[in-house]
Amino acid sequence: MTTPEDGAEYIDVRKKWPHEALNFTPWLARNLDLLSEATGLNLELVQEEALVGAFSCDILARETDSGINVAIENQLEWTDHSHLTQLLTYAAGLDARIAIWVAPEFRYEHAAALHWLNKWTHDGLSFYGVKVELVKTGDSPEGEPRIRTVVSPEDWNKELTQLEGATMSPLSQKFQEFFRPLIIELHKTGFASQPIQMFESNDRAFPSSLNPGIWYIVSLERNNDAWITLHIRTGDKDRTKQIFDELERDKDEIEASITLAPGQEWYWNRHPSYSFSSVNVGGKDASIDDPPEKLEETRAWMLDMLPKLKEVFEPRLERILEDLSPGDRA
Repeated sequence: MTTPEDGAEYIDVRKKWPHEALNFTPWLARNLDLLSEATGLNLELVQEEALVGAFSCDILARETDSGINVAIENQLEWTDHSHLTQLLTYAAGLDARIAIWVAPEFRYEHAAALHWLNKWTHDGLSFYGVKVELVKTGDSPEGEPRIRTVVSPEDWNKELTQLEGATMSPLSQKFQEFFRPLIIELHKTGFASQPIQMFESNDRAFPSSLNPGIWYIVSLERNNDAWITLHIRTGDKDRTKQIFDELERDKDEIEASITLAPGQEWYWNRHPSYSFSSVNVGGKDASIDDPPEKLEETRAWMLDMLPKLKEVFEPRLERILEDLSPGDRA
């Protein structure tokens, strides 16, 4: 932990928000007053998971004084290129004249990019970089949320920015080293699609060739769980739920087709309030901090399970997409 100027201690933000999409985004949506106070804007919630094509913006808000749309993209790790791209995509797709990027640490280069955008885009477009922290105090030993503005149209607080040339966070580096040999081995087996980081550095997502909104994801959670996931987000919430419902009709047959180890389970998550649905296999005891031999065991499990999941779901997805409409195919 580092010590801020007030003498309190910083706490890992994941102690309060283990998962970005399921924990932090809903909390931020309920506490836009804190973001308003930090930025000087008057923000009100319009929608969580606002769709932009096959993607979704974490939070769509409105600045009440002007009526301007505000796109808010958040993450729980150091800023990265993918979230900057997402912020710009969502702002354009939602006609948001204000874009806010929320993260616990801002790399110098990403803060500089926001500063450059504020300097060179025309009047009426504003970009903010906002730092979220969890601070341990005498009154709040479990951590008090604090939000501070790093970049605004008027200023760039370089003291709140990581040093120029700073590499990825140590945790992100660990995950990169974990996934690299897994990806190489998957390519050897014919699982040739190039993965992306879907949500956080602890996952890698492989696209289905059937639809750009369908992904197969491997992830290593911070609470000692490894997961294999079918992730469905087609850009049409109703259609996404239809696909999930059709798959769930074959739930018993699907689960019977793959043998799980003791303690591992299937999780069918329709997520009615969100734009995505998922089918997960979890319960694998694993952590990024495991010794090398156990990390290798976890990779072997992922290498075994991911192709099996794709083999059982792809034919069903192909049939479902054809039945719903030929236009759902990629």
